[in-house]
Amino acid sequence: MAKVKRLDMARQATGDKKSPVEPPIGEETPQPTTPGGDTAQTDSAFATLPPPVDPRDSTIRHLQAALTVVILITVALIVAVILLMSKTAPSSGPASSNSPAPASQPPSVAPYFSTNYVAVNPNVKPGAIVIEIHDDYQCPWCERAEEIYGDALHSLSQSGDIDLRIHIRTLVGDEIIHNDSSERAGIAALCANTIGHFWDYHATIFANQPQEGVGYTDDQLRTDFASQAGITGQDLTKFQTCYDTKATSDLLSSMEKEGTAAGINGTPSFFVNGQQVSFDLQANSATVQPADAANLLKELQQNFG
Repeated sequence: MAKVKRLDMARQATGDKKSPVEPPIGEETPQPTTPGGDTAQTDSAFATLPPPVDPRDSTIRHLQAALTVVILITVALIVAVILLMSKTAPSSGPASSNSPAPASQPPSVAPYFSTNYVAVNPNVKPGAIVIEIHDDYQCPWCERAEEIYGDALHSLSQSGDIDLRIHIRTLVGDEIIHNDSSERAGIAALCANTIGHFWDYHATIFANQPQEGVGYTDDQLRTDFASQAGITGQDLTKFQTCYDTKATSDLLSSMEKEGTAAGINGTPSFFVNGQQVSFDLQANSATVQPADAANLLKELQQNFG
């Protein structure tokens, strides 16, 4: 038993000489206390300082703040541009009115006058308003325009108050229906012009316009329509010879080429004093209301005189 006691004492002596064991990482080192229970002050400064700040966190916060400012400025600029564009954008009104009258003259557009056309009445008053119509004899809306404005325009042309010019096109037959009916009707109308019967023949073609795409027969163009337009005797012979030989085809081709080159790719197209305008074609009316010549002239003079 004496040996056991000496061994325990040896162990105790050896344990007293060992270094104090450091606490595991993440655990707090216990502080020595005074006899009164208060925590004793130590000489180490690390016990009272907060953990060090990573400089990368500060840089990220600054970048995030800068990005937020950039986004806000960009949004503000976009809103300002949208508001500016909305204030300067032109407003548009209805395309047509309830009265058969042309629209007002568009501003700051260079005037355009064709060089190839039929002058319905070359004896016009000085300063007469120039009205040019691009017509295709297979065009249904051209027929509607003729039905509404034909008589009034012809009356004003005969009095010399307007300079009425008809520019015949073959656009419908060439590009849409792909037949030669527009071309043959145009040749016939120009042949009627060579004998002084243009307007009567022009109005007759539209009055007998078939369903779109059906076209006109040669018998209609050279015989029936000529008779209805009052072409008889030697004038009829001249007219039919002109039609049979297609004597006016070059002039008709020049009209089509000129219109295409000018970018006029729709019929009917109306020009008043060189400005393209819209005429009310009463699109929603089952029956048309023909224009009155006096009222039409008044509207033209107010808008274009």
